[in-house]
Amino acid sequence: MRNTVLRKIYRRARNVPADLALRTINIPMVENRLRARHEQARDRHEPDLPKLSAADMEIVDTLHRDGVYVTSLASLALPDTAEMFGSAQSIAGSYRDRVGTKAFSNWDVIMASAEEIMTHPEIFKWGLNQRLLNIVEAYLGLPVAYDGLNMFYTVADGRQVGTRKWHRDREDRRMIKIAVYCNDVDEDGGPLQVVRRDVVKGNLVDDFTYPVLSQEGLEKKLGAQITDHDVMTCTGPAGTVIFSDTASQYHRGKPAISRDRCAIFYNYFSRVPRHPFFCERSGLSRSQIAKLADGLTPEQRDCVLWRDSLPAIARLVPRDIA
Repeated sequence: MRNTVLRKIYRRARNVPADLALRTINIPMVENRLRARHEQARDRHEPDLPKLSAADMEIVDTLHRDGVYVTSLASLALPDTAEMFGSAQSIAGSYRDRVGTKAFSNWDVIMASAEEIMTHPEIFKWGLNQRLLNIVEAYLGLPVAYDGLNMFYTVADGRQVGTRKWHRDREDRRMIKIAVYCNDVDEDGGPLQVVRRDVVKGNLVDDFTYPVLSQEGLEKKLGAQITDHDVMTCTGPAGTVIFSDTASQYHRGKPAISRDRCAIFYNYFSRVPRHPFFCERSGLSRSQIAKLADGLTPEQRDCVLWRDSLPAIARLVPRDIA
């Protein structure tokens, strides 16, 4: 108990600079200037946006319209997919076995470790496929930062905890996560759910505040019950791939009740995000990321080593810790 209290005190103290930075840039005069610079940067970069195929342009158009696009590894047919997915399923199997021995009893979040990702760099590098980077860049309208991945294992215990509550991601004004299901996911198996764009409006999505809400809490904020029509529920077999803008729309992993779920989430935002102090969520250290960047193309390295593009003042604020 004492150690838990001390950790909470340390976390709050450690996160004070990030909290102050967010409050400062949320001052209307500051935000107006930042937004103007953001729009100017998008205008300047527009001539340099990648040219996409009709199929990939459909992904971008659907993201602009709905915020979600569902496909599959087979349909994308990206290089090195078999190696990536084979390694991911191996890790998923090891967590399934460990969960069976009660190794993670009452854990809110179970995530593959940095050491496991370093042992299987093909999982990390799959997210740097040039076609994926082009799709993300076309959607963001700016050069891309790749913030690695999180591989979550969700136990079918029905609890609304952690990312199984409704939330928006805090890294940037808009961002893309690409989810890959490592096992079949049905309605009761913890599917990704995204609230439709026309359901949540006003301060809940326009302000840079980020309440984390239970189902009951979100309905209270909205003043109405959320129906099945209000939510896009992304079910599918192993190998399902979901593109979603998790910064602009409320989403969650629906609490699983029938079977455990394992999924990879690849993380992307602009090269100079609004909130760099809320980034770097993969669990990988900067030295590990630098090691993974060895041998990449110059463009891939720029995406991975995105912190090098930050203004000096933005690098002064230490990263928030969860």
